[in-house]
Amino acid sequence: MPLAPLVSLSIPASALAAVPQLARPSLPFATSDADESAADYEAYVFPYFTGESTDDGEKIHLAVSQGNDPNSWYTLNDGEPVLESTLGTKGLRDPFLIRSQDGSKYYLLATDLKMYGGGGFGDAQETGSHSLMIWESSDLINWSEQREVELAPENSGNLWAPEAHWDEATGQYIVYWASALYPDDVPADQRDITDSYQRMMYSTTTDFVDFSEPKVWIDERQGPGLGMIDSTVAEVGDTYYRLTKDEGDMSVRMESSPELLRTQGVSEGDGWEMIAEQIGVGQPNPWGGTFTSGEGPTMFPSLTDDSWYLMIDQPSYHGGNGYMVFESEDLAGGDWTSVPDAKLPTSPRHGTVLPITAEEQAGTDRRLPARRGARTARTRRPGP
Repeated sequence: MPLAPLVSLSIPASALAAVPQLARPSLPFATSDADESAADYEAYVFPYFTGESTDDGEKIHLAVSQGNDPNSWYTLNDGEPVLESTLGTKGLRDPFLIRSQDGSKYYLLATDLKMYGGGGFGDAQETGSHSLMIWESSDLINWSEQREVELAPENSGNLWAPEAHWDEATGQYIVYWASALYPDDVPADQRDITDSYQRMMYSTTTDFVDFSEPKVWIDERQGPGLGMIDSTVAEVGDTYYRLTKDEGDMSVRMESSPELLRTQGVSEGDGWEMIAEQIGVGQPNPWGGTFTSGEGPTMFPSLTDDSWYLMIDQPSYHGGNGYMVFESEDLAGGDWTSVPDAKLPTSPRHGTVLPITAEEQAGTDRRLPARRGARTARTRRPGP
């Protein structure tokens, strides 16, 4: 099947009114006041990339859950990528899907980064791409032309793991990502990541075409070249829950705030409330070892009860082989338990999980046939 320019996915939070005991979560799906009728979400869709060890690893793959079970998945398009990049570095990582606020379309955002073929993470943080890659779709099957937006500041070295969240109060999307920043008077070819560190940045937009000037959201130096990356946000009632990778110990922390744009480490007295650190560390992973560190968290609610699910990427350089699943019955408490027997696609890396309707699932199954045999559990390997 030919590759399309890219995808974009998200779900109106108002539609989750049918989910028992959930206080209107507004994850990567946007709130829609225009659609007060509750849709019946019966499955999840999961865009991801598969790594930097093969030429097609930094392209976008799609998987769908078996019904409403977030622990059992099958891949679409016969396991082949559904989207690839023709712009920038021609590599795509960290796909993030969000349904538009009015429910009419999906936006997909992705990191412009290609590591296959000899790229280095040091260079990628010093002289990497400043661009955000964007696609639009009304059905998760047919996609717009790829759009490249140079969004990171001129004095930055990269733009990694972009995500977005609809802000009902201001009527716009908050787009956030990680960038290493350098002094304006240091030429790009003289930058050294150990003299800098990753900050979480943000910008605002109403259409993913025009964006405001970026501002710093999280500013916490964790060591030479080490900061904070890969934030993701869930909104439940009046509280925002944020997961972020702390590069100081390469683990994920969880915080909360009543304000989405409340900064941390930027001005005196700011900051989110810490809920938990080193989430999942020491728990069993799917490869016969333990979870030691990870990145790229994505969290989402159960479609059948009030529990929550979380995936954290434990790639080979952190002792694993991709995403693994955690479950919690207490989101506010930050207690997560690993589900090492979850049946995920082969080597899924940093992506997004979002609910979809039975009709949407049927459409993707029909137009992007499932890979046969993809519903089997991942093979356990001895050791980490």
